[in-house]
Amino acid sequence: MEAPASPYCAQVFKELKNPYYLGDEVGLTQTLGWVGAWTSRPSAYAVAARTTADVVAAVNFARKHRLRLVVKGGGHSYQGTSNAADSLLIWTRQMNAVTQHDAFVGEGCAGRYPPQPAVTIGAGALWGHVYDAVTTKGGRYVQGGGCMTVGVAGLIQGGGFGSFSKAYGLAAAGLVEAEVVTADGAVRIANACT
Repeated sequence: MEAPASPYCAQVFKELKNPYYLGDEVGLTQTLGWVGAWTSRPSAYAVAARTTADVVAAVNFARKHRLRLVVKGGGHSYQGTSNAADSLLIWTRQMNAVTQHDAFVGEGCAGRYPPQPAVTIGAGALWGHVYDAVTTKGGRYVQGGGCMTVGVAGLIQGGGFGSFSKAYGLAAAGLVEAEVVTADGAVRIANACT
């Protein structure tokens, strides 16, 4: 065990002032267990996914070896789904690209739906970074969560209640298209046309 005055401990204490630190570390979560309903336990294995191919490989590995699979973006799951003992964790934090489109048309939707402004957001992006890219730098609005360190994918999959949901609805209502990796390891596009 390191002494509190060691360089390692000093670095940890310095990082604790960084609001993104817990989300930037694969084994840490933002929650300790909601009203004692579960205990946060680090996953036994982790994959730092950078591409969809990494996610496919991790899903296939977990299925082959019969491992429970969990996914962590920001690590805010109050149900304990962003880590679990004896599991393989897919850490999506590096899949954080934010790209704005002036005329987006979903896969298979050409001729069926007109082009529209949209934003493509990676599974590991955090809302603070998305707001900076889309609103501050891009001059547009995207409906999301109220906490800057919450991951985009997890919030949207849970419906996406945010600070302005009473006026603008849930974040999930603004989802136009999603690229997902299903339990069989297939990459699928989900939108109004597929």
